[in-house]
Order: sequence, then C-alpha cells, then structure tokens
Amino acid sequence: MKLIIIGAGVSGLAAAYTINQHAPYIALHCIEKSRGLGGRAATRRREGATFDHGAQFFRTSDSDQLAFLTQTLPHDQLIDITKPVGVFDQYNQISAGDPAQNTAPKLVYRSGMNNLAKLLAPKNLTVSLQTRLHHVVKTATGYDCIDDQNTVIAHGDALLFTPPAPQTIEILQASQLDPAMIAHLCSGLAPAVYRPCLSITMAFDGRLEFPFYALVNSDRQHPFSWIAFEHDKDPSRVPTGQTLVTIQLAPAASTDWWQADEAMLITELMPRLNQLLDSALPSPLWLDRQGWKYALPNGKADQTILETYEQSDGLYFTGDALAGLGRIHLAMEHGMHIAQRIIAQH
Repeated sequence: MKLIIIGAGVSGLAAAYTINQHAPYIALHCIEKSRGLGGRAATRRREGATFDHGAQFFRTSDSDQLAFLTQTLPHDQLIDITKPVGVFDQYNQISAGDPAQNTAPKLVYRSGMNNLAKLLAPKNLTVSLQTRLHHVVKTATGYDCIDDQNTVIAHGDALLFTPPAPQTIEILQASQLDPAMIAHLCSGLAPAVYRPCLSITMAFDGRLEFPFYALVNSDRQHPFSWIAFEHDKDPSRVPTGQTLVTIQLAPAASTDWWQADEAMLITELMPRLNQLLDSALPSPLWLDRQGWKYALPNGKADQTILETYEQSDGLYFTGDALAGLGRIHLAMEHGMHIAQRIIAQH
C-alpha cells in the first residue's frame, strides 16, 4: 500500500512517523508546497540569529506525549523555557500570567522549532518539496495527484489531507471525484475558519532584559497578540549584545498591515512596542516578516463527516482543522491518532 500525505506540517509528519514505526509495509510520499518541513513549526536564521517565526514553543497533551518527546525522540536539543509568560491588556498594563501554565514545560529546540519536523520525518519518507497539489483524480487503482501544470506528482492507494481546511476544500473542489462525496467532505471542513497572523521579528543593538520571556494579550483589544524574546530561549540564538523580539499581530492588525512595507511596519510598531515594554529600543538593525494566512482555526471540522470515506475510499484528514486549535502538541496528537486508524484499516 502507498499513502500520499498532503502537507508536511507536524500532523502529517507525526502520522508518517507513527506509520513508519508500526506499519513499515505502508509506503509514504509527502507532497509539500513550501521549501521545508514543519508548517508553522518554522525557524529562520539571519545575521547570526536563530528565531521561530511561527509557533513559538509547544506544550504536551499528557505524560505519554512528554515521554515521547523527552525519551523516545532524540532530545539533546530540547529545552524548557524557564522564564514565565505574562499578560497585557489594551492599556499596556502588564501582569503575571496563569501560574499553572507557567509551571508547565514550555518546550522548544535549541536549534529551532523546525527540528521537531526533522525528528518526526522518517528517513525513508519520499518528499516532494515546493510542489503544489492542484487536484486529485480517482482511478481504477487509487488516486493520481496532479500539480498546477497538470502533471502527475504521485499515485497512491490512499490520501491523507493535512492542510488548513480552506486549502483542502479548494483541492477537493478541483478534484475528479464523486460530486456528492466532495460536497459532503467540504461541509465537514467548512466549520474550521481561520484567523490570519502577521509575524514580525526585529533585531536591536543592546540587550534588553525583561522579567517575562513573552507577553500575551489577554483582552484581544491590542494590535499585538504576542511578543517574545528569542534570547530567553537560549543565549546562542542571538548575537552577543543584541535583542531579538518577535511580535505576532492580532487578526485585525495583521489584515491592516499585511501589505505594509518595512518602513511603515517600523513606524507603526516601534512606538507601540516601546510603550508596552516601557523601553527606548532604537531603530531595528533588521526586520523579518512572515504572513500566516491560516494561522489559527476558529472552530473545528466535523470529524464524523470526515471519517465517512476512510475505509471505502481511503480518504483521511488531520491537522489544525481537526484539532480545533492551532497548537503543535494537538496537531501531533491528532496526526498519530489518524495514523493508528490508517494502520487498523490497512
């Protein structure tokens, strides 16, 4: 049997890992539109700095998942962020965060969040990077996966869809499948709508020490939803004597500034950042941006509907849309769950 995994985010890679461990007779081929693995578990390197421009860290669902990360997977790069996460409101009033949340491990890899993707991806996983799946065609022997040049990327017996729900709907609606099945699956995916997030990272000369590793907006009335200091993950992430701040904008601000150039972003962000931190950070040495159009789901796909065509047609679904929240540990958990279903049915 050959399974085509559409999307190389954490959920798809967790499924690939689980299948490879327990059902190595299933051949795996992953199709990914970007140039790397991990989805929002993403890391960049620039001018001596390492920073996570998507998910900032991850927690664990339970003791079993914690053991998997700290014992089963290689864990020499895994660190716990010890500084707490504080909260702030629309008036820039900062206070302590949730004590229970702050005592729970906040895990990240010293070399970056994308290290999780590298550890989950089986060595024998066939990966087609920078390859955009346009549609699939049902054949007598399975499914042809077709790119936007109408070229067959791969053929498989079953498909595992992992992209955000709107992207999966787009693929399904373009596919040559039973129309009633497409309509039914799309109705199951439709409840998962997403909030955008514009993530901005800025480097500054001088080291700003702050009592919190990060701050999260508590009332959703501020243009910033999150700010964090990369050097509090590990000093090696930032050149000596520099401060690296990652700001994730709230949905409305993300939409407003989505097309803004670097100069406008600096003009808009710096006064707000200095006011919030009660600081006098200078103009940044550099600025990096990443727009996540489908950052966080609002709502959850209907799993009952999406399970309808598993055994009969070999169509499976996982990812944030099924988890209902944009959380790395939940995506990993659901990917492993769906992998067990695939193994049981094949």
